[in-house]
Amino acid sequence: MKKYINYIRLMLPLLFMAACIEEYTLEEAPPTQEDADFSFEPTAESDNILQFTAANDFFIMNWDLGNGSSGSGKTVTGTFPTAGTYTVSLTVFNAGGSVTVSKEIEIAETDPLLLDKPLYNTLTGGADAAEGKTWRVDAGRAGHFGVGPNPSQAGDFPEWYQAQPNEKEGSGMYTDRYTFYLADFAFDMETDGLVYLNAAQGAEFPGAFDPGVGDLSAPYEAPEDLKWSIAEPEGAYPELTISQGGFIGYFAGGRTYQMVVVEENEILLRFVDQANTDLAWYIRLIPEDFVPEEEATPEPIDPGTLSLASLVGDGTKTWKLKPAVGAFGVGPAPGSDEFFPNGQDISADRACLFNDRFTFQEDGVYTYDPQDDIFGEGYMGLEEEGCQPVANLDGTPGEFWGAGSHQFSFSEATDTENASITVSGTGAFIALPKAFNGGEYQSGPPAEDRAVTYEVIGYTNEDGVEELTITIDISDSGSVFWTFVLIPETES
Repeated sequence: MKKYINYIRLMLPLLFMAACIEEYTLEEAPPTQEDADFSFEPTAESDNILQFTAANDFFIMNWDLGNGSSGSGKTVTGTFPTAGTYTVSLTVFNAGGSVTVSKEIEIAETDPLLLDKPLYNTLTGGADAAEGKTWRVDAGRAGHFGVGPNPSQAGDFPEWYQAQPNEKEGSGMYTDRYTFYLADFAFDMETDGLVYLNAAQGAEFPGAFDPGVGDLSAPYEAPEDLKWSIAEPEGAYPELTISQGGFIGYFAGGRTYQMVVVEENEILLRFVDQANTDLAWYIRLIPEDFVPEEEATPEPIDPGTLSLASLVGDGTKTWKLKPAVGAFGVGPAPGSDEFFPNGQDISADRACLFNDRFTFQEDGVYTYDPQDDIFGEGYMGLEEEGCQPVANLDGTPGEFWGAGSHQFSFSEATDTENASITVSGTGAFIALPKAFNGGEYQSGPPAEDRAVTYEVIGYTNEDGVEELTITIDISDSGSVFWTFVLIPETES
C-alpha cells in the first residue's frame, strides 16, 4: 500500500495542474463499503448485458464480473448469456487503503442469441456439441510453441524462438487436452498427470522437475468446475480467460490469452509472461481428432540467373518491395511467410515499408532511402510502433538505420550455390533492419560495420518485368528465414 501512497503523492501536482480532470477521492482515511457501492441496469441490447456504474470516483477501480471477465474504471459492461447467479465485485483504492463490495446478480433467462456467436461456436463446437470441443497442442508443426517480444515488433508470432516438431516431447504439453463447452461456459483440463511450465513458476507446483527439454514439468491435476470466458475489446484480439487453477499448454503465470488466430481447425494463442512482461509466449492448438495434412516440402524457387548487370542496370538501379502477398514475411523455409503474415498482404497497412528505396550502383555503393518515413519498432529505440517520420530516429540508439550510403558486393551463382548480395556498413540492410545472418536485433544501435548477406532464391525477367526474391536465415540453423520480393522502382 505504501507504493500506492507514494505514487499518488507523486501525481498530485500533475492532477492539480491539469485543465480538465476528474476529482479523485484521496483522503488518508480508507474508503468505506458505502463509498464503494455500485448500481447496475440492463442495456437496450439485452437483459443479459448489464452496465455497472460505481457510485463514486477513485484513483483505482477494479471489477470482477463473476463471469470470468474483469474490468476497470467507473463504468463497465458485462455479458451474461446463461441464466444463473453471478457475484460481481468492485474494489476501490484511495490513499488510505481499499475496500471491496460484492453483489449477487440474478440472470433470469438464458439468451440464446448471445451464445450463438461464431467465436463461441468455433471454440466449443456450438450448441449441438453436448460433449464440447477438445483441443490439443499442434505438436507436429514447426512453431507450435515459442516466444517473442512484448509488445510485438515484427508481428504477433513467436519471433524469437519457434519449437520444432515434437521438440517438447516428455514435458506434458503434448498429452494435455482442453475441452470447451458452450453450456455454462465449462472448461475441462485433462493433464494426464503432468503439465509444462515456465521455470519462474516452479515454486507454485510441488514436485516440479527438469524434463530434459527446457523449463520445468510438474505433476498436476486440474480442479473441476473450471470456466472459460471471452472478452472482445474494441480494436484488439479477443481475450480468452480460464478460471483459477486452469491454463493452456504452458504456464507462464497468467490465465488470459489473446486469440490471434481462430479457425475451425486452428487457434493461435498469445500470452504475456508474468515473470518477465517483456516476453510473449505462443501456443498453437488444433482439435483433438484433427489430422493435419502432412506439410509438403516447399517447391524450390527457381533462382533464375541474376547478374550484376541486372542488379545495377545501366549503372544505378533502384529496387523496392513488391506490394503483394508473400513479398515480406518470415517462415520456417526460404520463401515462406507462414510465421508472419501468413498469406496476408500487408503493403497497405505498412505502406512506409513498401515505399522504401534500395539503390545499387556499379561502383559498389548501396544507398537506402526511406522516403521520409519508416516502420518504427522498439528495437530501434523508438517508443511507438508503426509508420512514423524517419526523423524520429534522430538521437536514438537506432539512428544508423535511417537513410544512408553503404557498400555492397555481389556473388554470382555457381553450380552448388545461389547468387548472393552482401551489404556492409553500420546500419546497412535490405528491407528489414532487424534481421542479420544468424539473428535479429533486440535493441539498437546496429553493430558497427556489420556485413549482411542475402541469398538470391528467385529472379525473373519476363519482357522487361523483373522480380527479385532474396532471403536471410536468422536462426543460423536453417529453421527461420525472412524473405523479401523486390521489383525495380519503375514497376508497379
